[in-house]
Amino acid sequence: MRFSKIALASAVVMLAAACGGGSDDGDGGNASGDAPDTLTVWRMGDASEDQNAFMDTVAEQYQDIYPDTEVDVQWIPWGEFSQRFQTAMVSGGPDVVEIGNDQVATWADAEALYDVSEYVEGWDEAEDLLEGALANGAFGDAQYSVPWYSGVRALWYNTDWLDELGHEAPETWDDLLEVSADIEDEYGVPGFAAPTDFMNGIASFVWANGGEFATQEGGAWVGQLESDATSEALEFYAGLTVDGVSPSACIGLNEVDCAHADFVNREIGMFIDGPWAKPQLEELNDEHADQWATAPIPGVDGMAPAFGGGSDLAVWGTSEYPEAAFDYITVLNSKDNALPYNEVSSMFPTFEDVLESDAFQEDPVLAGAATQATGDLRLFPDTANWGHVQWELATIQNAVQRLAEGESADDVLPELNEELTEALNRDEE
Repeated sequence: MRFSKIALASAVVMLAAACGGGSDDGDGGNASGDAPDTLTVWRMGDASEDQNAFMDTVAEQYQDIYPDTEVDVQWIPWGEFSQRFQTAMVSGGPDVVEIGNDQVATWADAEALYDVSEYVEGWDEAEDLLEGALANGAFGDAQYSVPWYSGVRALWYNTDWLDELGHEAPETWDDLLEVSADIEDEYGVPGFAAPTDFMNGIASFVWANGGEFATQEGGAWVGQLESDATSEALEFYAGLTVDGVSPSACIGLNEVDCAHADFVNREIGMFIDGPWAKPQLEELNDEHADQWATAPIPGVDGMAPAFGGGSDLAVWGTSEYPEAAFDYITVLNSKDNALPYNEVSSMFPTFEDVLESDAFQEDPVLAGAATQATGDLRLFPDTANWGHVQWELATIQNAVQRLAEGESADDVLPELNEELTEALNRDEE
């Protein structure tokens, strides 16, 4: 949950008073190359044995550069990060912080993050970062974060089925309909799963058609469910169920409950999820795992945009050793560590050349998602109220469900667009 502008402004004043902009002499930080006895790193989420082992390896690599510095990795649950960040603006902050890429603007605006522009310019591997991902941390002439990883979804399918049918993986909506129909004709199962409780999947269809969920006009949010592009996309997605392309049993379900078991048991042809689903699928039934593959999500004319949630890395504004902190970021987020981190997290690096390398492109489950990760990655409307819309009201999901159940768009979309607009403009908490 983000803080109000008043709370953030107060914290900024305290931050400036307490630490003079991140260094004792007020010059914006010690970039002399000195290093602390202990470098504190905040990771988000819950630690696992594999994640801890990876972080230990990174610490050893960092100590090749700074042999006298210990690395203290602290794990912060995602549900607690906002409060911890606010407290850290005054005292006790880390040197390096993982930050959700949808949160960078909030904390950069609060002056909680260090401007690492000069360090990025001297980092050779930065030139291969995805341009849009790097831009996410740039505001004006300042660079407050660098991208680390993204979690993208893709289209799962069975290679033997499509080979037998003489099809490549579908690239467009028309292809999706054609391949789905041929799967049903040949194998007697629905061709594609279109669960209604699947915000990230629905979003790709809306964005592919040029639609948006909401836009800002005159400082206020305006819902766009009734716009031509968005309503057409919502009706197309829901129509997959109405027309029998997707099973009606997926109404009200998410992608896991709708598709995982049916896909591994060959009772459905294709579905959308991330490559991180592979272990879950194998646990259900790995008989046909050698035939699984992913492809980019089909759009109107080609690869659809995708939700690009992930994490950036930043130097915290109160760090007395910003250069040493950024050096740690370059070790953690190096190309050499890209594949090892993917192996423990199933998340994708943000280096374009790495995503296009054989390590990703020759793995059938990673390849399509890796290609998707090089494409148009987007985020939801930048307001704390979006969580209320998505998780509490489920406005978009309810709209798709009602359309999939046969209600008219003329009845559903005006009602829920009003709900969306009202929810987005409530006082942020």
